[in-house]
Amino acid sequence: MEGHTNLCGTPSASRAPATSRRIGRHGTRRARMAALSAAVFLPALLAAAPANAGISEKTVAALEALASKGSARAQYELAQHYDRADGVKADSRLALSLYCRAARQDYADAALMAGRMHMAGLGGVSKDADLGRAWLRKAASLGNEQAERLVGTVSATVKAPDRCEPPNLRWGIIRKPPAEIRAMVQKMAPTYGLDPDLVLAVIAVESGYRVDVVSNKNAQGLMQLIPETAERFGVSDPFNAEQNLRGGMKYLRWLLAYFDGNVAYALAGYNAGEGAVLQYKGIPPYRETKDYVTKIRSIYAQTYHPFNRDVVQSAGLVSTAREEVAELSLSTRTRSSGKR
Repeated sequence: MEGHTNLCGTPSASRAPATSRRIGRHGTRRARMAALSAAVFLPALLAAAPANAGISEKTVAALEALASKGSARAQYELAQHYDRADGVKADSRLALSLYCRAARQDYADAALMAGRMHMAGLGGVSKDADLGRAWLRKAASLGNEQAERLVGTVSATVKAPDRCEPPNLRWGIIRKPPAEIRAMVQKMAPTYGLDPDLVLAVIAVESGYRVDVVSNKNAQGLMQLIPETAERFGVSDPFNAEQNLRGGMKYLRWLLAYFDGNVAYALAGYNAGEGAVLQYKGIPPYRETKDYVTKIRSIYAQTYHPFNRDVVQSAGLVSTAREEVAELSLSTRTRSSGKR
């Protein structure tokens, strides 16, 4: 089978195409069960031919920009790169999150991959056969032939499962926050003019809602404050949940004001420091920082957040950010056809 050209003009790996052509039920129940078992016990089904290696940073950035704007095809292709470590560090859980976002927009190939990953339970993704079958049925209802071979033809439209990633993901993005932490954030965030969902997303990626965690860079507590930041925002005990939240929220509020409400820049500053964002006039080209921003944006999609102009004088980078996103979008807008 021939590969297709992806959004950024580079060849994607060969794979069976998604199609809405109905071809009837595929064999007997025994045959379908055998195919389903193959999906469970043959993880190689997850990998097609290796994708074109060495994609540029700009290509990844362009896909990230389009994915953040809601392009299902960009979300799918970016997931492929994270799934196969093609130009980025392998991250199966981030790949799964992106597959699920695309699948919820009825992107058949993405629903297939979400189903396979849940069935096989690879790369830190917990095995969940029931959830895997639900996503495979969704893919089959969209006409994906591989999914139909696994679960049979599904004639009626199937609603996407209520959840995608299993609830015990180690980096915490989908795992439900402890009730006490959620209650504290919902009570405190408005005091600092912050959306509680943004704060919870930051905590999920930073600490997985763990109060006592310490990173290898000595970042501490729920919002992973390094000692300098803790001192800057009046935190004497970073392992005290309330103190840590107040310090982290003060810093996040400051960053949002400094970068005129640009969420991506504020997040990049939270991870790498505002100085790095100023130096590069945008998200620094550090893979850790870019992955960090992508992970949080995968669950908090807002690009703009209201801010208080009295907190700090603007850094003046917002126009640069808009031009950067526009350039990335323009460079990929008409490079290939297909679902967007």
